[in-house]
Amino acid sequence: MSVKVSILVPTYNRAGYLRAAIRSALAQTHSDIEVIVLDDASPDETPAVVREFSPDPRFRCIRHPQNVGIAQNWRRGIEAASGDYFCLLHDDDTFEPEFVACLLQPLEEHKNLILACCDHWAMNPDGQRLQQESDEMSKRFKRHALPEGKLADFGRSAIVDGSTAIGATLFRKSMVSPDFIDERAKGSIDAWLFYQCVKTGFDGYYVARRLMNYRVHGGGMSQAMPLYMEEGHLFRYRSILADPERASLHAVIRRLLAESAVNYGVGLLAAGRNKEARRSLRESFRWHKSYRAFVAYALACSGTAGAKITGMLRKLRQVSRSGLLLLRQKHNRG
Repeated sequence: MSVKVSILVPTYNRAGYLRAAIRSALAQTHSDIEVIVLDDASPDETPAVVREFSPDPRFRCIRHPQNVGIAQNWRRGIEAASGDYFCLLHDDDTFEPEFVACLLQPLEEHKNLILACCDHWAMNPDGQRLQQESDEMSKRFKRHALPEGKLADFGRSAIVDGSTAIGATLFRKSMVSPDFIDERAKGSIDAWLFYQCVKTGFDGYYVARRLMNYRVHGGGMSQAMPLYMEEGHLFRYRSILADPERASLHAVIRRLLAESAVNYGVGLLAAGRNKEARRSLRESFRWHKSYRAFVAYALACSGTAGAKITGMLRKLRQVSRSGLLLLRQKHNRG
């Protein structure tokens, strides 16, 4: 009996990248798939891109007449999926052809697994792989040290280390409720979904291969919507601290919460919202005191001058990061 897998592609206003994402989904070596594009009322050429694939019987599109937001878009996709398993492919990323087949195997062999995940490549906006960035990401999220097999500490890998990437994971649909998607998680919606999976008590599995390609570009949510991201992180960390079953992780979560509160405070300060910035920075002191937090708080008490200085420093940091990425890309091409 064939096992059906639903590949969900949430999208908004990224017609330029969407075509490559859909092609990679339809090119899977596992034959029994459905590809569902979840178009959140994109105002660009997304409908035209979608029409190119409409003749394929494995493909369909759900287009919302009005923008419903990330959480509702994901939730409706999970509800619409008819597969035994599902995955979420970002509209600017791509799968390797063996993605589904490789992650499906352990899920079929071990019925107590709620998900299987893998490592991924980093690629530039043009789709060229970045070896150094890929290796750095693997180390940053502790995947470089993970052995193939069941995750020894699923909770820590998913909640603290961030080893599980949403675009590099296949979920067992019968164990994942659409209610796992919570609007309050905002830009941390993917990490919140993994937290809910951990709470079920089922296991996760790691496949030690890079089977997805993550596109690094300036239009990503983490760069385009930093406050939205941090608001989601704060909601998630506060919720975990209130969860007695995660007590073993509370010490590190307090430090992560403090860091996120500082980031949020700096973002508010750069936006000229000094009073709110001071409130967030005071919360960070409650969990962990850092030099960066004290400097930011001093700037937040300096009126408009502090906000201007913070904005300039943030822009300089962004320019430096972009320049470093361009230099690496040129080096790789050379």
